Amino acid sequence: MEEPQAKRASVPLLGRLFRGDRYASLALPQYRWLLAGTASSQIANWMEEVARGWLAVEVLDASAFELGLLGFIRGITQMLVSPFAGVIAERFDRRRIAAFTQALPAADAVLIAVLLGTDQIAMWQMYPLVAIGGIAGAINITTRQVLVYDVVGGEYIVNAIALNAVVANVSRIIAPAAGGVVIATIGISASYYAQMVFFALATLATFALHPITHAEPLRTPIWQSIRDGAAYIRNEPTMARLVLLNMIPNLLIYPYVALIPIFAKDIMHVGSAGYGVLLTGVGIGSIPGGLIVAGMANSRWKGRVMGLSACFYMLMVTLFALSSVFILSFFILIVAGVGWSMMVTLNQTLLQLNVADEYRGRVISLYTMAAGVTPFGNLGMGALADSQGARTAVASFALTAFALAAVLGIGSKRVRAL
Repeated sequence: MEEPQAKRASVPLLGRLFRGDRYASLALPQYRWLLAGTASSQIANWMEEVARGWLAVEVLDASAFELGLLGFIRGITQMLVSPFAGVIAERFDRRRIAAFTQALPAADAVLIAVLLGTDQIAMWQMYPLVAIGGIAGAINITTRQVLVYDVVGGEYIVNAIALNAVVANVSRIIAPAAGGVVIATIGISASYYAQMVFFALATLATFALHPITHAEPLRTPIWQSIRDGAAYIRNEPTMARLVLLNMIPNLLIYPYVALIPIFAKDIMHVGSAGYGVLLTGVGIGSIPGGLIVAGMANSRWKGRVMGLSACFYMLMVTLFALSSVFILSFFILIVAGVGWSMMVTLNQTLLQLNVADEYRGRVISLYTMAAGVTPFGNLGMGALADSQGARTAVASFALTAFALAAVLGIGSKRVRAL
């Protein structure tokens, strides 16, 4: 695809260390800055996830409803803001947008730490602060995804997105544990100050970027721009299928994570320690999955592999639902993580490779809106689990997702040809 006003990314002598196909984009200094910012931002976000739940339950004595409401507010704000995020990313300097939306949650973290230190924290304060975090997160996610293409161009995009996913998933494994250790040994205020430091580092790394591609700034009115982006997806069958394939697991698969405590406590009888181990399974498997995709830059089978990976992941989640043996369930989740990582990374890659440059930000923002449907999936899966049991609920949802992914993925000639 033609890259307007783009130039080939230059590779300095030291960068030849990373010439191998699997790590090719690491040869680009600008991408290394972007990756450093991604790592810092992801660590901060996961530490915030741990601290928020602990603060609500242990300090503020929140009810289960209030804890769920915090998660719902975060998800719904991200979903509502996502369409505007694409317009913002196409209208303004993306480096500054990414930097500002990392500095904003840093300020949030400092404010919470100060309120904790002065014993002024209250539950009602958490709702608007979580909403601000959701707004900043929605804009930041879209902007950083567009920045990947801006920094590496089309030549390195497959490898760059895959390595981005690997770094994000390593952070997903390490950061929650690190956040828990900080809370246990130093205190919850220290955890929020640590988040501020990591968000600040991400902001500094973002300002060091010098993109090599530049699309013309969007000039049409905001609502018209959003409608144009939606119409583009609707009129491009390939884009529509990729967006729908991203929505399926968000609605029908990811809600199973909320039910893992039930599997750990009532089905496998492994308690809180086993629960924590199960949560790491998909993250562990996602690392080799991401590295496999990192070496697929020249593959002509990306669409087929994505469709097969989606179906494989959903079958693994079904097997997890049917298992009552802890070790087997943990192994299944690791294997599922390989399929999940390949599915998600290839889906994002194919979207970036096939979208028109002038619609990139808006399409990515509508693509990321899919994460906002997960809370609704939580409600449906939770209701079915109450009446039929957690194993039946997860297996039913996963098999439904498998059928839909099979039709839209490997069942689609357009997707197989990508």
